[in-house]
Amino acid sequence: MLFQSKQFAALQASFDEAQATLATNAAALSEMQAEIASATIINAELTASVDLLTTAATESATALATAEAAFIAADARAVAAEAAVEAQVIERLASAGVDPIKRDPVAKEGSTTLTREEFNKLSPSAQSEFCRNGGTIS
Repeated sequence: MLFQSKQFAALQASFDEAQATLATNAAALSEMQAEIASATIINAELTASVDLLTTAATESATALATAEAAFIAADARAVAAEAAVEAQVIERLASAGVDPIKRDPVAKEGSTTLTREEFNKLSPSAQSEFCRNGGTIS
């Protein structure tokens, strides 16, 4: 009987230890589930932020493209207006009997051709000057 009570005591101790381990693991599981829930909320918030930033970036790119197109159109109108004014001045001077101004032919030969990318890298004033000097965009 003494042997059985030692066995029972050993089994009881082992059972108590298993229950304690189970309780510890259950607490750890609850803690991990809470962390997962928190991480899920954070992930949703970050996804929403990324969506907002993507939308803002797209809107900014669209606005930039619109502004670039408007600038190019305005610059083209300015160049055309300048050419029209120059033609009117020449016409009025000619009608007044003033000899036309002799232009340096080398000045026109110095014009170049730029790619759209190279042209876009120029400052607005440099772009305008490039166009006035007969530069072309390929």
